[in-house]
Amino acid sequence: MGTKQLVRSFRTSSVIVYLLNLAVIIHWTIGFPIYLNVLIGVLTSLATILMLLVAMNGPRTLLNVIDSPRFSFLFTFRGRYIMDLLVSLFLYAMHTLGILMATITLGMIFGIRFAGVKHPEAFRVLFRQTADPTFEDDGTVYTDAGDTYDDGGTYDGTYDENTVEGPSTTGDRR
Repeated sequence: MGTKQLVRSFRTSSVIVYLLNLAVIIHWTIGFPIYLNVLIGVLTSLATILMLLVAMNGPRTLLNVIDSPRFSFLFTFRGRYIMDLLVSLFLYAMHTLGILMATITLGMIFGIRFAGVKHPEAFRVLFRQTADPTFEDDGTVYTDAGDTYDDGGTYDGTYDENTVEGPSTTGDRR
């Protein structure tokens, strides 16, 4: 099977699965219309519609809005995998049809990854690679809100000067 045919079959299967997911979500939300179910239904519907648009690769005007640094993860395999995993977790709570569609969704994403190993050129067409070709987890240390973490995301016990836990220049507030 050629690369174009493989990409077309991946896109078609993704669109079908997302449409079926959307139908199950709407059916479940209408069938059990309590506040929490409606909230979960709306949020999972939005995520599914977003992934449907990315899988369909259109409409262009909407994709141009989505295609910003803030949402660029949606066009990568890792981002799609995370979104599909989150939607699948909610689908598993949506009775028999939800369980079926969650399993199919996860099977689809694992199947795409497996086929991507055998056909890397099709995988590159389907998903963007990272914008920085030199990017890799090189064990750098980063800070978040003044707390310092090592490369594994483990807190190392130090604070910057201007945090709640750090030294205060205004005196002790106890």
